[in-house]
Amino acid sequence: MRATGAVMTAAMLLLVGGCQKKEAAHTINDTMAQVMEPSAELIWDLMSKAYNDKGDALDAAKLTEADWAKIAEASAKMQARAQELFDAEHHVVTAEGVPILGSQAVGQPSPPGADWAAVSAKTVQERIDAKPALFKEKAKVLLDAANDLNRAARGKDIVLLYRTGSELDEVCDGCHEPFWGTDVPPPFPK
Repeated sequence: MRATGAVMTAAMLLLVGGCQKKEAAHTINDTMAQVMEPSAELIWDLMSKAYNDKGDALDAAKLTEADWAKIAEASAKMQARAQELFDAEHHVVTAEGVPILGSQAVGQPSPPGADWAAVSAKTVQERIDAKPALFKEKAKVLLDAANDLNRAARGKDIVLLYRTGSELDEVCDGCHEPFWGTDVPPPFPK
């Protein structure tokens, strides 16, 4: 009787475990739009609040405990998603039917030239699939930056916050350029 009960319990656990819906991996588009961009903006806004009177460095006294906590929370979200990007064996740019930034302009001529033409999610996906090792390398750079931002927030290290936060746009651009297209600003119209 005990053996039958144990077998039934084990079978039920396997059945329940197998039937639970596994959370789908986040798309790159979701990661960028829902985590990376808003987290970076929050960090940059708080850094702007902390600039000294000369505007050439940050003053830790201008950040409150709540500000540091917000930076820690935002950078922790960035860490988790960057780790996911780094660990994933395959990346999906966006869910079926979900547009990426600029997708409405694909196929339209770009006034500054072809280098600045919008690309489709399909093109971005093809570029990532063609160079997965490069994408993983770029994800590691992002992960390292998120780790540094979180370490800066937890240690209230204003110098590390300034250095890493100031370089964050270049970290992002370093991945956008090979997979999305140029991130260099087009020439100013005359």
